[in-house]
Amino acid sequence: MLRSIIKVFSALLLLPSMAFAAYPDAVQVLVDEGLEVEASFEAPGGVKGFVGRRNGHPVSLYLMPDGEHVVIGRMADGFGQDLSADHIRKWLPGPDLSGAWQKLADAAWVSEGPSDAERIVYAFTDPNCGYCVTFREKAQRYLERGIELRHIMVGIIQPSSLAKAASVLGADDPVSKLDFHDSQFPRDWLESEENVPQELRKLVQSNNQLMESLAVAVTPSVFYKDPDGDLRKIVGLPDDSALSEAVFRHPE
Repeated sequence: MLRSIIKVFSALLLLPSMAFAAYPDAVQVLVDEGLEVEASFEAPGGVKGFVGRRNGHPVSLYLMPDGEHVVIGRMADGFGQDLSADHIRKWLPGPDLSGAWQKLADAAWVSEGPSDAERIVYAFTDPNCGYCVTFREKAQRYLERGIELRHIMVGIIQPSSLAKAASVLGADDPVSKLDFHDSQFPRDWLESEENVPQELRKLVQSNNQLMESLAVAVTPSVFYKDPDGDLRKIVGLPDDSALSEAVFRHPE
């Protein structure tokens, strides 16, 4: 019996590694390239649906009935309804934000506003992000009311982003350095990434990884607490009503 088991196990070792893949080949090749599949389901038209994330972005894909081809992107019905959006809402779980507030607090950030503020708001900020400049400008009048804004500096948009973010974190006066970069936008102020000290490089890269772990891939992405103390996020530039009624709502 033992000899038979050994023969079977040895034969299995000779099979191609793809035989042990968790998904059909057409899907597995995307997984190997970095796609994180989080759910599968039966989709309209007799196809198999999958939803997941790639670099923090939600992705929907559909395996054809032949099992050998996959279509990535939006599925629509005869009325033009975006079925993929419904699939993502239904099947893609939201990121686990438990413990995220402490992770944000432990990140490398630059503070604006009073350090003893009762309300704190975090924003992932890239120095090459024009929307970040706009968000910061809109935030100023709220900071004067006793709210602290903490910029978690990331480098994701352009090759110079990491060096710029590192220069802010390493400056004697980080807010003034952030002012400088904002005043230069959209001109490309270059600083060689090769000259970034390793310690500052690691801080920015750690912020990049934190951003990805929270399933956000756009700057600014804003995190704040609602009146019940639950963590909320807005991906992208919040509109004016969201700023006044949610993000920068003054504590009761």
